[in-house]
Amino acid sequence: MLKQVYIKDNVKDVAEKRISYIFNEFENIIVSISGGKDSTVLCWMALQEAHRRNRRIGIFFLDEEVVYQSTIEQVTWLMNLYPENTVRIWFQFPFKLTNATSLIDSQLICWEPGKHEIWMRPKISYSIKNIPWNRDTQTIRDKNKGFGFYDVIDNFQASKKNTAFLVGLRAIESMNRFRAVAKNPGYKDCYWCSKIHKSEGSVVFYPLYDWIFSDIWKYIYDNNIRYSRIYDYQFKKGMPQNEIRVSSLIHEKAFKSLVELPEFEPKTYDKLLKRIKGIQIGNLYGKDAKMLRARKLPKNYKNWMEYRDFLLATYPDIDKKIIFEKRYAVQLNNNYVARQQCRQLLLNDYENNLPVDNKEDPREETLKKWRELL
Repeated sequence: MLKQVYIKDNVKDVAEKRISYIFNEFENIIVSISGGKDSTVLCWMALQEAHRRNRRIGIFFLDEEVVYQSTIEQVTWLMNLYPENTVRIWFQFPFKLTNATSLIDSQLICWEPGKHEIWMRPKISYSIKNIPWNRDTQTIRDKNKGFGFYDVIDNFQASKKNTAFLVGLRAIESMNRFRAVAKNPGYKDCYWCSKIHKSEGSVVFYPLYDWIFSDIWKYIYDNNIRYSRIYDYQFKKGMPQNEIRVSSLIHEKAFKSLVELPEFEPKTYDKLLKRIKGIQIGNLYGKDAKMLRARKLPKNYKNWMEYRDFLLATYPDIDKKIIFEKRYAVQLNNNYVARQQCRQLLLNDYENNLPVDNKEDPREETLKKWRELL
């Protein structure tokens, strides 16, 4: 059983030692940024070390187009903070994103050719506008979906040998994130990293993996670091800690941001309405218990199994419908599982990014115990 082990050093000092270690071990270093608080802190720390050593490091941003304007402003600031120590790697070329707000327009092609008039914004002058690796050796995880977000990451990393990729992942946010740190062999005696098997000598490092929410904000405050103003809006709105985040606006784990988007960034919302279908649905029903979140069963259905069967029967995309049917055929048929299946169907999650917890309803066991006691 895994458990937390506390040491005397604080996370700031340990992170600085980790970054120094990476600089000692690797000539080529690339920091991945999203415009969020975690990657902002990591990029800041790496740039301080690069500046002290008079070294240049890459700062990598994969532009999904459908993001907050505040994110673009934050990324621009980081890219130009220490120009003498920075190699700017800003990708702005076409790839596919799942659109969780529409079953008809289920994918967005970011920076789609021929649609520049409705792009969220013009491309940056210094961005990389074409795929910078050999297309003949390019890999794609899911042929049904096509060339997507993670395919860009995979192929970019595979094209860079003997490179340290720095990612601002914090393990405490989810078990999946902790697993990303712990599941693969590390580099030498370093345990807070994962080797990249598709690229010779390259490693993904997580220097902030053991930081918590308050550590990030304390570091930002102590060093007077600029951050995305979306966090201020979300905090003033009273949003819970686990929902205060910056990401894409349309995928299945972030579409709830559309509810507040007209208030936070009205111009971004107006552009998004013209760019892709389903945005009004996300805005109106993003936090509705009966709709996209599938928290409350609609009144015309006896149980979640009946509602799931209705959603499957009326699913508009035949190819994706088959994917759902095959997946559900090997899963349990109870209310607990069916509710999660309904959520996948409503969010068009054919990729299984929100996997179903396939087990007996835990509430039934609790009810059984109470029945025995009473």
